[in-house]
Amino acid sequence: MKHVRSIKCHKQRFGQVTTGLRYGLGRREQRLLHKVTSSTAPAAQLRMDLETPFHALGHGSEASSISTSYQDVVATWPDMAKHIPLVYSPQYNVSFFGVEKLHPFDSCKFSKVIRSLCDQGLISTQQLVAPLEAREELLRDVHTAAYLNAVQTSTWKVAQVTELQPLVIMPNMLVQWRVVRPMKYHAAGTVLAAGLALQQGWAINVGGGMHHAYQSTGMGWCMFDDFYLAVRRLREASRGAVKKVLYIDLDAHQGNGVGRDKLAFNDSDVYILDAFNARIFPKDDDAKPAINLPITLDSGAGDDVYLSKLKCALKTAAEQFKPELVFFNAGTDVLQGDPLGRLGVSEAGVIERDELVWEFALDTVKAPIVMVLGGGYAARSAAVVSASIANLITKFKLNPSQAGPAAPAGAQQGAAAATQMSELPGSSLHQQ
Repeated sequence: MKHVRSIKCHKQRFGQVTTGLRYGLGRREQRLLHKVTSSTAPAAQLRMDLETPFHALGHGSEASSISTSYQDVVATWPDMAKHIPLVYSPQYNVSFFGVEKLHPFDSCKFSKVIRSLCDQGLISTQQLVAPLEAREELLRDVHTAAYLNAVQTSTWKVAQVTELQPLVIMPNMLVQWRVVRPMKYHAAGTVLAAGLALQQGWAINVGGGMHHAYQSTGMGWCMFDDFYLAVRRLREASRGAVKKVLYIDLDAHQGNGVGRDKLAFNDSDVYILDAFNARIFPKDDDAKPAINLPITLDSGAGDDVYLSKLKCALKTAAEQFKPELVFFNAGTDVLQGDPLGRLGVSEAGVIERDELVWEFALDTVKAPIVMVLGGGYAARSAAVVSASIANLITKFKLNPSQAGPAAPAGAQQGAAAATQMSELPGSSLHQQ
């Protein structure tokens, strides 16, 4: 059954959204952002015509099929009249008696992003879709039994993956609860987001993007290859109707785990566009043949170089590949001053980058998009992620019921909802 869903989004100025940037933007970046967002050029209309079986969901056997396919990652398939495809769980946040702060990654930034969006009145927590913890049966679809066993039984292995050596001496029960379990939620969240994207035209997992993990191991804070877990489930759920996936990895680091798994699966239906600093970790030459369109960057590359190369690459990708899904790793470790990414992209540059990718998906290749957060090690990473998602919500009208950032009542309601969410079971995982 074919059902065509059209999403019409009008470009518009979004000056109000920039209020979300008060958390860490300097004057120069605010001026640049104003320049980017206040253009007087005629606004082009975005139209997305999606022709996939998933757009018939909610009607008859198709609805039953999709809910059955994803029942291991969500308690109940969401009623999209009440929810938006924004996936998040308080369990995402890793807090382990301060040990997590020995790594530069802000492992509690996910709750900060949600709180900021609620404070701006752009979402309410009642609209979020919460994933379940990924079961071992799901993880085994990509990862070896030996690796999963090591993650479950060896604190040394978990310490190696997370680069937190003190975990070696911690009780394994605590390591599983405080570190491994949150990453299982991230993986399930990405799997769920991919299914929602095919139904709704878009989805964001406010987490995920573990692009260094592959079949037999993990590294760089990446425990599970959530991309391939999501793609393989999506292909199965669509009964082969969805095969071709464009993976756009704009994290500052090479997505070597995804690349290695693509080679292992001999998967010619995944096209990889990967922009990365060639001078930093992981420098994985064995994974590079998997990249269809590499964008190699030098340390310090700023907005002009970065965005120019991205625009050219997106144009080339559209000429070479016709995706049925766009998967976007929106890492913010490209920010100037990020201690690990070592690039020089401004906050406004990240917002423009994310918007470019969404326009590419919805307007150029006319495919659903699923976005994950990826890495980001600068102190202002959470604020920039929040500002970018706020821009996407407003510019593409992703939340029809939003009160808007200028509505005090909506902001107060969002703040109250965020407080209420912090009191949910397991909320200690996201309090700092």
